[in-house]
Amino acid sequence: MFEDRLLLVRSFHKTMSDNQRDPREVTNNAALLEFADNFAIPPVPRARMRHKSGIRRSCFFPAYAPYVQMLKLHNHYLKPNVFSTPETEYWQIRNSAGLLDVTGEEVIAIEGPDALALMNSLVPRDLEKLADGHALYCVMCYDHGGIVEDAVLVRFDEQKLWWVGGPGYSEQWIYGHSLGREVTVTGHNDSLHVASLQGPESRDILTEIADFDAETLPVFGVGEGSIAGVEATVTRTGYTAELGYDIYVDVRTGERLFAALFDAVSARGGGLCGSAALNLRRMDAAILNFTEDFDWQHTPYDVGLGWMVDAEKSADFTGRTALEARAGQEPAQKLVGLRLDDEVPLDPGTRLSLNGEEVGEITSATRSPALEQKIALGWVASKAARVGTVLEVLLDDVSAAAVVVKKPFLDPKRKLMRA
Repeated sequence: MFEDRLLLVRSFHKTMSDNQRDPREVTNNAALLEFADNFAIPPVPRARMRHKSGIRRSCFFPAYAPYVQMLKLHNHYLKPNVFSTPETEYWQIRNSAGLLDVTGEEVIAIEGPDALALMNSLVPRDLEKLADGHALYCVMCYDHGGIVEDAVLVRFDEQKLWWVGGPGYSEQWIYGHSLGREVTVTGHNDSLHVASLQGPESRDILTEIADFDAETLPVFGVGEGSIAGVEATVTRTGYTAELGYDIYVDVRTGERLFAALFDAVSARGGGLCGSAALNLRRMDAAILNFTEDFDWQHTPYDVGLGWMVDAEKSADFTGRTALEARAGQEPAQKLVGLRLDDEVPLDPGTRLSLNGEEVGEITSATRSPALEQKIALGWVASKAARVGTVLEVLLDDVSAAAVVVKKPFLDPKRKLMRA
């Protein structure tokens, strides 16, 4: 039965609706002004976060429903977790191409004369340096320097940008700071769904069925046009660190687009892939997962994203004072890569010690098909973060070790995604 194949994975999300909001029409609303004034406060603890009401299927669901074996819940949407086996699907991504439903990665559109200025005031990177028709990976920060969320920011032009993230508080955060500006903030979780085409054959597949120049689209480039007769927006991005593309399409035409992509992928020896395979590949690449590997308590410096803080940026941005104070300081903890003994369970929260002192814990772990070993990300005290440090894994019935290693675990220079 359908219910027997449903794997519910905890997903944290907000409760705002999917309607366009114009702050110029609501700035006299005392409740909204109070809402904006309170945005210096970090979000409520994870345990108090709630789902949106109801569970939905993406517009792609009818195209892959006959093949899916297991589903998961992410940001209010059911997504395929497994079609065949995670390992088989992983190798499709590595060797040919994988087609994924990544709906739940949510598009928030920021549009109007103040769009660029608004977003430039919220991120530590300098968006004035970002050319039209390009995207970049970035974070927004709270006043204390903690991360609101990481995401891909797309700049179409100065008056139209997208924030493409996951189940964070970004829509509320952006909207709260938009009050009084000439800009609208629109969540598209229910109107734009996202497919991802990842793997070494992805460029050739897209070039065959798209009417725009997919062949020369650079890393983090943005393309717009028709794919198999369906209008779509494409970014050369993904959650795999492979050559790949994320494809944004109107829900009314998404099923037709996904079916055409499925045919094209299958013709080249690729296939449908689920979130389990995606997680295997993101772990190889040491790509972080918000709320699993880090949250609002961590600054960009803590998680190895200090390079995002542009000290020369002329425009002020939220969190700048706190981040400047942290620059150059040794964080108390660092997020590190770990190679695990086979005896170590792949359980988040597994504790780590050094010389008898507990120094950290694992946040996410898997067994890499390519490396043929267990790998993990985890937080450890800075004194335990040096590459080569051997940590004891605190288990009840067996002695096992975790060794701090460089990350990413595979393709450290990101040559595959730049192919």
